[in-house]
Amino acid sequence: MIIRSLSRFFYSILIAALLSLLSFAIILSFGSIAPLYAQDQGARQSPPYDPAQVTTPLAPPFAAAGRASYLENCAPCHGEQGLGNGPTAADLPDPATAFADKAAIWELSPAMLFHTTKFGRLEKLMPPWSNRLDDSEIWNTVAFAWSLHTKESETRAGAELYTQSCANCHGESGAGDGPDATGDLPDFTDLRYTTFVSQAEWQAGWQEAHPEIGADWSSAQQEAALEYIRTFSYTPPWQSPLRPGNGVITGTIVFGADSGVQTIDDSVVLLDAYMGFEPVARFTTTLSADNTFIFENLTVDPNLVYLASVVADGLSYSSAMLSLTPERSATSATITIYGATDSPENIRINRAHWIIDSQPGALVLAQIYLIGNQGDRTFIGRMVDGVDTPVTVGIDIPPDAQEITFQNGALGNRFRRVGNIIYDTMPVLPGDSTQQIIVQYAIPFSGSSYDLRQELLYRTDSLSTLVANYPNLRVDAPEMTFDSVQNIQGSEYQIWRQSNFGPGTIEIKLQGLLERDAVDPRMLSGASAGATTQLAQIGPPMEAWVSWVMMALVAAALLGVTGVAIQRGAIASTTTNQELKTLQESLIAEIAKIDDLHALGQIGDTEWLRRRTNLKAQLMDVMRRLEATRQVAQQV
Repeated sequence: MIIRSLSRFFYSILIAALLSLLSFAIILSFGSIAPLYAQDQGARQSPPYDPAQVTTPLAPPFAAAGRASYLENCAPCHGEQGLGNGPTAADLPDPATAFADKAAIWELSPAMLFHTTKFGRLEKLMPPWSNRLDDSEIWNTVAFAWSLHTKESETRAGAELYTQSCANCHGESGAGDGPDATGDLPDFTDLRYTTFVSQAEWQAGWQEAHPEIGADWSSAQQEAALEYIRTFSYTPPWQSPLRPGNGVITGTIVFGADSGVQTIDDSVVLLDAYMGFEPVARFTTTLSADNTFIFENLTVDPNLVYLASVVADGLSYSSAMLSLTPERSATSATITIYGATDSPENIRINRAHWIIDSQPGALVLAQIYLIGNQGDRTFIGRMVDGVDTPVTVGIDIPPDAQEITFQNGALGNRFRRVGNIIYDTMPVLPGDSTQQIIVQYAIPFSGSSYDLRQELLYRTDSLSTLVANYPNLRVDAPEMTFDSVQNIQGSEYQIWRQSNFGPGTIEIKLQGLLERDAVDPRMLSGASAGATTQLAQIGPPMEAWVSWVMMALVAAALLGVTGVAIQRGAIASTTTNQELKTLQESLIAEIAKIDDLHALGQIGDTEWLRRRTNLKAQLMDVMRRLEATRQVAQQV
């Protein structure tokens, strides 16, 4: 149920994250990375490993927070499971490191992996990620890559062995403070130490210091104990990073006009914590008689996002996104409960974005629909023939569409198909862009032309269509207006637009398409679009590049919407626009000041990074709020 109130949250974060990764993600997803990157880098080489260039993390890196970054940036070469078999691995001069291979990781320290990730290995066509990810993001990404060579079951087994044979001296938490501790024992929680030590070095030190401990263990058991010891200095993906803190979130339930709801199911309020895209914890509390609630002892980590939610009449309603920091350890939330309606009269498409590409013998379409509800009641759906549950928003799909997949649901589950209409089953809350549908599919065709006809079932405020361009392609869209041809990371797109349209049918006539056995001219020119030469090779799931291109291209067009979405999730504030501008200038000046102090050696690396990260986070929040204010002003 909670997913019904999280779509805006995940969508805004996804857009923001992919926008920052746009430039290199598209190159990776389109294949042929080796010749492209080699040509760009020439004979350049990355610096050799230097521990002095490794920034020690301020807190134990959290593997789950680095998962999305790993999948976007590392998996194309290293593989989703860390097997070194990503789609672009074959283009590399040397095999990509297989993080899932324990032997490949055993003699590497986390610092070595961090250094390679940050500065790259240009001679082996690995790019430096320092200009796209900050150090904390790199550490989380490295933590996820590290976790791929071990399993939860292994670390659990290692924990039992450690407790039986090691904890009395090294301590339950690994801090070297056990009841039988003697001498100067290493502190396995000290990141200044553990960051620079490999598993192999720990194993060698163990055998030198007290070989009698674990002498009867198998090599697998010894490795398991060392894997557990490593968890004292990083958080594997199966563990929660949350620790009790002084954070407090208070909130109030507000009932909309004529909501018809006066009680909350079981009087329970939920608080879900997310880091990146990953849920990391859920808390519960009881609603007070005056419809207020409070959560205490929360972690104050700016990387965490909290959402409070309640269930009323079977529907989930949530607060805006909430964040806590050491400097701002308390905040408040409001959850509005709306009445329900089964009428779709107030549903409209606020924005639609279509991306169309041509492979030999097939079109590949990716579409985003941002759907709003102009009424003051939640549209809970209505029954239609062929579906056994109420449905809400309907999306027309061409009858010959194949391999239909969704970024946020699946056919037969959230989505139901009746003929050419795919229905969503999620209720639509009041407001603009409160719901998103992201779909992609392939359409096979014969010859070199295709007439795409698709009906928009609701009034649509804005529709933009990006058609991947190449020689001899001709596009005719009578209901739309040609805007321009734009070059995005080496690939051309025709941009067509329409506003205040529908309900009605959009027709796009495409001529000069690539026939089934044709050679894609973009492959010959070096701007590969990752196209295949046989439709049979388009199989579920859809080509990975579709998702990347779809989200990356739309990111620029959605900046205004993203700003509003993020602002909705930000902590409520009455700060004026001028105050925000003043604060922005002050933060920029403060960042420049501490950069100068660091360059002069007047503050150390750790303090500089801590203060700069905090100031940067505040600056980004201010910039988002300013952008949201500007967009709202333009819409008024």
